[in-house]
Order: sequence, then structure tokens, then C-alpha cells
Amino acid sequence: MKLKFIALGISIFTFFTAAQAKIWRVNNNAGVQADFTSFTDVINSASVAAGDTIHMEASSTDYSVTTMTKRLVVIGLGYFLNPADATYPANPGLQASAFSSGLSGFTIANGANGSKFLGIRLSSISINGTAAPISLTFEKCFFSSGIFFASAAHSGITIRKCFFSNSRIEATGGSLTNFVCENNIFYTTFSFINLPVLTGANNIFRNNSLSGVGVGCTIANCYVANNISDAPGWTFTNCSIKNNLFSNAQTLPGTATNNLISVSIPSVYVGGSTGSLDSRMALKAGSPALAAGLTLGPVITPDCGAYGATDPYKLSGIPNIPSIYTLTVPISIPSGSSTMSVTFSTRNNN
Repeated sequence: MKLKFIALGISIFTFFTAAQAKIWRVNNNAGVQADFTSFTDVINSASVAAGDTIHMEASSTDYSVTTMTKRLVVIGLGYFLNPADATYPANPGLQASAFSSGLSGFTIANGANGSKFLGIRLSSISINGTAAPISLTFEKCFFSSGIFFASAAHSGITIRKCFFSNSRIEATGGSLTNFVCENNIFYTTFSFINLPVLTGANNIFRNNSLSGVGVGCTIANCYVANNISDAPGWTFTNCSIKNNLFSNAQTLPGTATNNLISVSIPSVYVGGSTGSLDSRMALKAGSPALAAGLTLGPVITPDCGAYGATDPYKLSGIPNIPSIYTLTVPISIPSGSSTMSVTFSTRNNN
């Protein structure tokens, strides 16, 4: 089993290249040799420099840290991987590991400006930096609690192709500028948007899918396009609103264009009670969201929702780096044998 964890952790990320000075492995599984066993040790280590890449390897136990004060690229394995998980059913055949990489209950503060998170399971993330721009990117991540902004000036937050489960994005004090939120899925009752403090002209909320949401959403000073929403209502302030689908009888300003209201959500998504939660958010045949987005150029009319546009949501948040999706390792080696057979299959996920 020790070999299995080492092989999986190394092989998934061996071919990933970036401009960072060094790549570090973090693994808290017993018996596995890695550079670190906790994310706290990564932050505290004088050897880990700003701009380094951290590979968070598969574990059933979250990695914890109180405050992140270092600019890093943090990469995990994605989510919805465990076939035995009835709460979050898996997308089969995407990773050999049944476990993802989780970080929980931490604050991103000054010093972490420019950090990126890819394929990580995140819970209760507070953004508390006061140096602008904070410039954080969350891509293909799973959120189980939300992203909360402290009452300060924040700028340059990008959230793309993530899955929010009973999880929200909320900033009710200070200010937030240059905010981009696109191709994300917001699933179940408490997955909502509360961003009344957005300011400036470069905020985007585009190609997101909301399903089962039970709380109203608030957004200001934002370009809002190609979204599918079944939230009970939206409060828009100074927004450009184009080509969205609303399940309720949403009141829209006179400047809004090409939006559909009172749309039947069962007619939009594949839905159902089987398969992974994100696969249920794909558009069904004949969906009113198909080719309902804002036309790009003379010939491209994208679908609305997370699976639309030129860079759509990807099942399970699998990072666009090589991964092992099947792995067979002998449980034991016969006495006196000098070799063993290991079988694995890989894909590049581009």
C-alpha cells in the first residue's frame, strides 16, 4: 500500500511544469514519504519560497492551516472520486484514488497574493488580505462551506469551473473589484451569491448554473450573462443582464436583454437521482438553455450554464495535468522475487 500511495502521488504530477522555483509534495498518509505531512509546515518552512507549487496528495483527512501568508500554486486531484460515497457519488474512471485533497478552515491573508488553487476540496475559506490586488484564482475546486471576504478592499478574485455544495460567495463589507465568476455550479439550498459590495466596471458573473438554491441572490456593478438560476429571486444593482434563464418571475431592469423568465428547471438539466451531482447539471436534449447564450462573433452562440462557452466546467474538477486513472499493485511479493508487475493507465486531461 505504501508503494501505491507513492506511485499515485508522484505519477499524477510528474509531467506538470510551471515557472515556479520548486515542486513540493504534501501527504499525511501513514507510511508515505513526502516533503511535508501538513500544509501548516509548508507555510512555516523557510525552504518553501513564494511561487512554489504544492502537490496536495490524496487523503481521507483534510490538511489544515490557520493562516496562509505565502504565494503558492496548490494542486489536488479533484473531487467526486469515491465510488463508495453515497452523499457525493463519483464520476468513475477519472482518478485511481478514491480520495481527494482537502483544505479546511483557513484564512488567506497578505503575503498569499497571487496564489492559485486547482482541484482542491475547500471548506470555510476567509479572504482577509488588505493589500490590493489580492489576485487569487480558484479553479476546478469543490467548496463545502464558502468563500467569505472580510471588510477590506479586495481585487482580482477569479473563480472558475468550481462546484459549490451548500456553499456561498459572500462579501458584505469593504469592496471587491475585478471579480470573475464563470462556469461554476451552485448546488442545493444554501449555495448562493451575496455580493452587494462589487464596484468598478470589470466584474463578471457568466455561464454559471444554480440548482436547488433556496436563498435569494444579490449582486451589484456586474456583467451578468448566460447563467441558469432557480434562486427564488435576484437583487441587481447597476448590472448588465443578458441571455440568462430564471426559474422565477424575475423582475429585470429595462436595460436587460434576451433573458428568459419562469423557465421550468426540469426542462433544463439532465437531473435525476443517479450519477454524480455535477453530471446531473448537464443540459438535457431540447433544453431551453441550448444555444441561448450571448452570440460571440458572427457564428458562435454558446449554451447557457456551466457547461457552455469556450472553456466549460469539467467533471470532478480534474486538473488539466496528467493523472493515473487505473492502478494495480500486488498486495504482496513472493519470497525471493526481485521483480513485481505494476499496471497503470494515464491520461493528460487537457
